[in-house]
Parts: sequence; structure tokens; C-alpha cells
Amino acid sequence: MQVLDTAIHADPKGATVEFLGEGGETIAVTMIVSDPLLGDAALIDRAREMMLQCAAFSYPAERDEPDGKVDAGRPGVERQSDMGQGPYTFEYRDGGSVRRVEGVELPDLEAARHEAVRSAIDLLDDAAEPRQDGWAVRVCGGGGDVLLSVDFEKARQERATTAM
Repeated sequence: MQVLDTAIHADPKGATVEFLGEGGETIAVTMIVSDPLLGDAALIDRAREMMLQCAAFSYPAERDEPDGKVDAGRPGVERQSDMGQGPYTFEYRDGGSVRRVEGVELPDLEAARHEAVRSAIDLLDDAAEPRQDGWAVRVCGGGGDVLLSVDFEKARQERATTAM
């Protein structure tokens, strides 16, 4: 889904971030917010991190419920990457700060590379400074070693390629 817009609905108990896509598709992330002073950008970042975690972990789809709903509440069998490097830690450089998302399970290093490139392009799209240089996203293995790095220049090249 290509995200066209974002809507934030906040109340004293929490916040819901809606990612609005083409064709009326919507993904909503509801969070309990302990800091009522969090700005919109911080809420959107937190919602993105939560979606990344949901996409990265495998859960079995069990249709045990009488109403036919999927029960995805129990973790499935954890997968190790084909390189024995999982789980991965993603580091995102945005301006002067670095955010880390730990424990990301992906099937292999190629899937981690794809996610890193996609995330670097997202950082470019959201950047306040359009000409950032250096690394944008790094992926570390279970032992903490940097396995791959996507720099801003590579992200600009990939974005130009996909736009054609």
C-alpha cells in the first residue's frame, strides 16, 4: 500500500495513527501514550516502528475462533536467518539522531537488505534536510556486527529507479 496521507486522533488515554492509502485502504495503529506531549512526528515514528515489528515477526494464522476470526496472539516458531545472523537490529539515522529497532526477525539477509533500502527511501521522503549524506540505515546481526549499510546516495538512486 502506498501511503498518501496520515491522520492522528489523540485523546487523554492514547492515540491512533491512521495511514491512508490509495483506493481507500487504511492501516490504523492504536497506542497507549504515556507522554501526552509527544508531537505528531513522534507518534508517526512510533506507529511505523510498531508496524515494522508486526511485519517482522511470524504468527500462525489459526482459525480456532467460532466466528472465523484469526487468532494471531501466540508467537510462531522463531526463524533464524540463512546466515545465522538473526534477529536483526535496524538503526535509522534521521538528522542528528539514531533510532534502533531490535529483535527484527526476517527470513534472510536479502530480506533485511530490501527492508533497509525501503526504510532509507522513507527517511529521504520524510527528511527535513533534503541533502543528507552518509549512512541512512544500518542492519546489525545478533552479535552486534554491522552486516549491511544503506547510505542516502544509494536511497536516492533506488528512489529514482522505482519512480521510472
